[in-house]
Amino acid sequence: MTTLNELPQVHDLRSALALLSQFEDELIATDEPVDPMAELSGVYRYVGAHGTVMRPTRVGPAMMFNRIKGYDDMRVLIGLLASRKRVAHLLGSTPDRLAQLLKESVSHPIAPIEIPREQAACQEVVHLASDPDFDILKLLPAPTNTPDDAGPYFTLGMCYAADPETGEHDVTIHRLCVQGKDEISMYFVPGRHLDTFRMKAEAAGQALPISISIGVDPAIEIGACFEPPTTPLGFDELSVAGALRNRPVELT
Repeated sequence: MTTLNELPQVHDLRSALALLSQFEDELIATDEPVDPMAELSGVYRYVGAHGTVMRPTRVGPAMMFNRIKGYDDMRVLIGLLASRKRVAHLLGSTPDRLAQLLKESVSHPIAPIEIPREQAACQEVVHLASDPDFDILKLLPAPTNTPDDAGPYFTLGMCYAADPETGEHDVTIHRLCVQGKDEISMYFVPGRHLDTFRMKAEAAGQALPISISIGVDPAIEIGACFEPPTTPLGFDELSVAGALRNRPVELT
């Protein structure tokens, strides 16, 4: 039996999956090939919610699809944050303590730090939109959850941008719809911080540079859910993730 002290320390997605694998029925995987067009989400509907999304919601494990049709070396993870119990495991807490843990993380933030590009795992493989054969969907499988969806979506993109006037940063989660080989559209809910940055940039006749990160430490995804008035404009929610892990998020 694995003791608490022997559990992997989570600091990224790989270590998060290693942790969940120590618990029964929290993470399962399949090597059966699956189509990202509606089939992937259709399979998980029966694994994660037992076939229904009607209340009361039923809880199932997170699931890794190891073989995606049309891709040689890509996997898709679904349902990672779909239960309080699982989130508690990932944050080293218990379900009844989560609210207090999150409150404390906002009260004692740890700011992100910048590391050299050569030390950044996310820079080990680089593709440029200017490459002759560049195509987003040839690189990454974006599932289409239902036949009625507008297109294939990245549903947990961590979008990071800076206020063009103050330089303060913010991170929010957006669903991102792939529109073409080098174009992605995103919906800004009115009032979201990145939308405020966008409006400021457009008013100045500028584009708003952003980064999109997929497959990050779950603490970042949880921390990014905070909005006003808990975290006002200019409050970098990456510092919430830093507090949850007691170590700064690394940027490059």
